[in-house]
Amino acid sequence: MRVRAIRLARPIGRAEWRARGGGFTTLECAALDLIESTDGPRHPWEKSRAAFFTSVLVNALGRGRRPDVLDCGAGDAFFSEGLQTAIDPASITCWDASYDDATMARLQERCMSGPGRTSFSFTRTMPSRHFDVILMLDVIEHVLDDVGFVSEIVDTCVEPESGLVLVSVPAWQALFSRHDELLLHHRRYAPAQCDRVLEAAGLRIIERGGLFHSLLAPRLVTTLRERAERALGRGTSPLAESAAATWSAGRAVTSVVDAALRADNAVSRAAARAGMNLPGLSYWALAQKR
Repeated sequence: MRVRAIRLARPIGRAEWRARGGGFTTLECAALDLIESTDGPRHPWEKSRAAFFTSVLVNALGRGRRPDVLDCGAGDAFFSEGLQTAIDPASITCWDASYDDATMARLQERCMSGPGRTSFSFTRTMPSRHFDVILMLDVIEHVLDDVGFVSEIVDTCVEPESGLVLVSVPAWQALFSRHDELLLHHRRYAPAQCDRVLEAAGLRIIERGGLFHSLLAPRLVTTLRERAERALGRGTSPLAESAAATWSAGRAVTSVVDAALRADNAVSRAAARAGMNLPGLSYWALAQKR
């Protein structure tokens, strides 16, 4: 499933969520409201990202362990669904504040009909039990109080002795652009800034690094061009009522992009194993509870 159009909601702060009775544990970003979904090709970036973080989990978990997984901000469960055959989880709980009953029923039916033996469940409220693996992939940049948000998940959901937390964020505030505004990001992160958030939340980082190094320079160019256009009064509002999120390039172009991103991923894994934090368009960290 891919989102063909989305209706954008404004970010909602901590006080407002509490006033509504939603609680701090609900994602503080008013999540994107799915208007129209259909089967179709995923963006190469999304497939590459999924392959990379799957490899991180496979390496961290080893063989023979069937973890219980919590996917925070799971969306249409694309990443979690792919974990079935990669790490064979005992269960995956997909948590997203944007879910309604119909969406959860549809995703439940789709995921449970897959090739794996994993038990799937879907919820719009934070679970209150421990998990072996917590995923926060491109989530905390949507949250006003990122330290408080991560801390509550760590305190409530992370298995104390062996639980793993995998986090990714958009990197470098200097690259903040219309794209971030469209996605309702509050910020982008320098690596040290993200590390401080995780450490303040009670986590100990065991592996980290940059991702999508080859996309850093193109994003810088487009961000500088966008700022120049805005200065000249030529920019358009990023908060349009709807936006396309499709990949429509042909097979040849897609194959080239896929190959380039696979090579980028290989550099990222090699750098992380060597303890080198190469700058990338994204930053990620694998952590455990202290």
